[in-house]
Amino acid sequence: MPARRVVINGVEQIDPRHTRAWRRLRDQVVAEEPTCRLRIAGICTTVSTTAAHIVPVTERPDLALVRSNVEGSCTECNEATGTLPREAIVTGGAPSEALSIFRR
Repeated sequence: MPARRVVINGVEQIDPRHTRAWRRLRDQVVAEEPTCRLRIAGICTTVSTTAAHIVPVTERPDLALVRSNVEGSCTECNEATGTLPREAIVTGGAPSEALSIFRR
């Protein structure tokens, strides 16, 4: 199967999020951080099942496989954030707390 590709800064390249190295890093992060760090109100399942990039890969592809740029998250929170900048996301609360930007 051909590798997935993504266009970053106008250049098509292999998407680092679909590599063996990413899967190893993701598994390491989930093991080290078993609780979702995003905690988006209303959608968080609390249990880390994947890893989210702090600075999106589309902005800084060089940080895609850097451990300090990745945190544990549940799939729901990770998918909801997409490539939003971290400042635009209401995080850190319990799942039942105040509404997040996704419920405006």
